[in-house]
Amino acid sequence: MSARAGICRRGSGPFSIFWPRLRGSDEAPFQVPFDNPTAAGYGIECDHRRRLAPRRGKRRQFRRRELVRLSLVTASLIAIVAWLHGPTICEAAEAAPTAANAGDDDVKHLLSVVLAETEDFWGATFKAGGSTYEEPKLVLFTGFIATACGSISGTSYCAADHRIYLDPAFPELRVIGSTGDFAKALILAREVGHHVQNISGVPHPDAPDGDQQAAIIRSEQGELQADCFAGLWSRYVQDQHLLEDTDLTQARGLLRALGDDQPANASRNSPAKRYGTSQQRVRWFDRGLAGRAIADCNTSADPL
Repeated sequence: MSARAGICRRGSGPFSIFWPRLRGSDEAPFQVPFDNPTAAGYGIECDHRRRLAPRRGKRRQFRRRELVRLSLVTASLIAIVAWLHGPTICEAAEAAPTAANAGDDDVKHLLSVVLAETEDFWGATFKAGGSTYEEPKLVLFTGFIATACGSISGTSYCAADHRIYLDPAFPELRVIGSTGDFAKALILAREVGHHVQNISGVPHPDAPDGDQQAAIIRSEQGELQADCFAGLWSRYVQDQHLLEDTDLTQARGLLRALGDDQPANASRNSPAKRYGTSQQRVRWFDRGLAGRAIADCNTSADPL
């Protein structure tokens, strides 16, 4: 199925707001629908009004009108603040769009929350280094999509337009049977890591012209560094007490399954592109998890 560029919208956040729901908790998330702020119970809602006692006189009518006005103003302010501070997500308009379901909405909420947390982490990291973090755009699509870097499917970062292209169905995870929330979060965090490489000028010496083996090694170094950057971000989330040991186990299991030494990947990956063995990928993720700065993820200077 082909897709074409669509309309951008602001995502929801922050991460800790939706995390209980994504964990399967019965606690309802704090969410204000941007298209209808009153629908969340902050303004007029028919069922809510019927629970009120019958109106008695002009004074009660006046009080009720004032409460409604106050609720609408409060809801609008909350929605505006959330919109201003949420990450930008673009949903590509499909030629034949499919019906939305609750599962799709949950995935979009998860991605929005993860993207917001990466923006907080990398924004603070760049600021500490005396620079400003340029936030990437996240484009959701289905099937294939034309980009400034060519036609792609699955998940990919395009350095030419600073956009992360992601299929919310996560076909790369379905292939290996990984369906956990943190596995999805890690996929997005890695692509954000590629964006950090692109805008920060992280040193990766260019391979000599015509030296294909050197080019493959440089590519592998970049992929392992993205694993390490995802580890740095995971440490940031862990420090907020939002991760459990099972999440990190899930992350390591995902990276092992995506290693170049796995038989399924040997036939699927291009021989001109390497991502690192299962052991290498887990080792660099753990290095980021134990680190504190971009310098801790220098795959060019250290043995892979």
